[in-house]
Amino acid sequence: MPNSYYRGDLSEVTMGHECGLYIEHNEPCTWTATWASGTPDYTTITFAGTHTSANTDIFEASKPSLKVPLGMLIGTKLSFHGSATTGGFTDFYYTGMNSRIYSIVDHTSDGTATSIKIVPALDHTASRASVAGDVLFIHSDGLPALSGGTTSDVDTSAAASKEVSLIDQFIGLASFMTLPDTTVELHQYHVVGLGRQPSVMQPGRLNHTGGVIEMPVHSPRWLYYSLGREVVDGAALVSAYATADGNVASGKKVQPGQTYADIAGSDAISGLAVGAYILIKDTTRAPTVYHKQADESSDDASVTSVYWPGGSGLTGGTAAPTVHFESTETSEIRRIVGFTAITGGYRVHVDDPWAFAHDENDLVYIYAFNTTTGTGSPNVNTDRTITNAVKRLIFSGDNLPSFCLEHSIRNRDVGSYSHEDASAPGGSTDTKQLTRVFRGCKISEWEISATTDAELRYRAVFDAMSVYTDTGRLETSNKGDRYTAHRMFQNVADTAANRKVSGIAEGSEKPFMFYNGTVELFDQTLANISAFEIRGKNGTELFHTIQGNPVPETTVSATDLRSTKQVPYGGTRSPSIHREGREEFEMEVDVYLSDPLLWTELRSHRQFKGDSGKSGGVIRLYFTKSVAGSTGSTPSLLIVVDDYIITEAPIPVPDDKGLLKSKVKLRMKNVKVISVDTLFHC
Repeated sequence: MPNSYYRGDLSEVTMGHECGLYIEHNEPCTWTATWASGTPDYTTITFAGTHTSANTDIFEASKPSLKVPLGMLIGTKLSFHGSATTGGFTDFYYTGMNSRIYSIVDHTSDGTATSIKIVPALDHTASRASVAGDVLFIHSDGLPALSGGTTSDVDTSAAASKEVSLIDQFIGLASFMTLPDTTVELHQYHVVGLGRQPSVMQPGRLNHTGGVIEMPVHSPRWLYYSLGREVVDGAALVSAYATADGNVASGKKVQPGQTYADIAGSDAISGLAVGAYILIKDTTRAPTVYHKQADESSDDASVTSVYWPGGSGLTGGTAAPTVHFESTETSEIRRIVGFTAITGGYRVHVDDPWAFAHDENDLVYIYAFNTTTGTGSPNVNTDRTITNAVKRLIFSGDNLPSFCLEHSIRNRDVGSYSHEDASAPGGSTDTKQLTRVFRGCKISEWEISATTDAELRYRAVFDAMSVYTDTGRLETSNKGDRYTAHRMFQNVADTAANRKVSGIAEGSEKPFMFYNGTVELFDQTLANISAFEIRGKNGTELFHTIQGNPVPETTVSATDLRSTKQVPYGGTRSPSIHREGREEFEMEVDVYLSDPLLWTELRSHRQFKGDSGKSGGVIRLYFTKSVAGSTGSTPSLLIVVDDYIITEAPIPVPDDKGLLKSKVKLRMKNVKVISVDTLFHC
């Protein structure tokens, strides 16, 4: 008999990207929208047909079943796009003058085909079939990245079903975590003449706020979600493994926010596989600052072509440049979740929307993690350096990527029923597994700090839009875990290669320590700093909107009214918009005073800012991990603070007659991070 209580050591938390689905007519499936007068307020869309027998697509092999866990689409948004001129869904296209967006309020399957219900209803046409050129796009916010390959099998029976999303990433060395659990806004009504107690209580809005995570920093992953933009040193990746496998197809430019890339190439692109990574090498440049025009030359024009990573004016190396820069090349790498053969190449679906535009004919490269260094795989050597290290730049943009967190608890250290464990629900060895997915998460506040007696630490506050729950154990028959929960080191990160995929490559798990760091402030390296803290606020807000849910809620039985929907009430009681607002940064530095520098700077009100191609003017916090050789690259993290002013620099009179220490406060406009690590994509 297992322990009947949930325990922290049997609680698993993993994280993943969110990415929408772009489904074009007959690539590989079609769809039909139906409407009935008996249910006039919604339209049902059912996928049909398939022209693929492989299991590499976003649909299951030989059937129009999306590889998305049942109910996971509830609460997400949908829109129609395309190039058809008549018929099909042309009347409902999202165009410049008509922003038609629909809500998915139900997501079911008959074991063969996926069906969804959307509101508002399209019109009163009984049946409408997609035509060539029609596109159905399920938006990214709130939709965990699809898990491709053979990992998904949606069945009518919960016990037989094997459903999973791509939420297999290590959250980090978390020392404290609070999930954004659900709270209900309850409305109470007192009625005249019916006494002092409430006469009516009605549940209102649902909120999923207050998530907190704290951890020592061992990788830059959470900084990507804090700032929002990431590019990689494409030239370095290509030099480590140079096999150009195609290019962005002619006439098929990649746009920001796009969830796929159309790749021109031979019928057998080398290395193309679900789970591999696709690099678009793009030397087009973008600014890393948005409060002014980005400069690629110094103020005196003595230095030109200053941009990361390949600019001739960038000195000091790409890992820790010694000069200021404000532009970057825009090479991006993403994980492949599925691909469809199209005329002249492939449509490659990825795990995170592209952040930048990429022109047709930009070269494409395929990479994959393995146990050592093959196929361009990063690898931590015995001397703790990295072969094939990935160099990345992280900085702010116009929006933040959303992410999801999967939380599963059980009373015994075994997997999901029935594909991993034979303990049936209700039996004497039932594990009572509960799996939830917090979707549409964004970071509202974050901070990174260090002291002389600790490691570099990170803390974030985040909120979610909605929560998915695996309800397979509530079904009336064939109960089981529909969703196969991720368990770190059991069914993910269970090999050397899979540890790299999850973001915890062997040898990379050590945190950055304060004693391996240097701090440059006021144009000099200071050795008398005892602590620092950088804080950022993203101004994120959640918005509820008025939206109906005409679909009846399914319950355990007519008398047991517990909902069996994975997202109850069509997701209409949860927020439907999660948007970022204004960005703010501040910094505190604890300094032992040895001269009047800080007071002089404070009273002078000087604004420090970098000059492209020149050193100085910025704050540089540079950390490395301990290595025992020079076989490869040293793992490192460089934080650059630009355009700052001191707001406080108090000089105390300590009553203990000890050292004078000042807590200096600064406000700044811009923060960017350069990392050398083993991740392909944060």
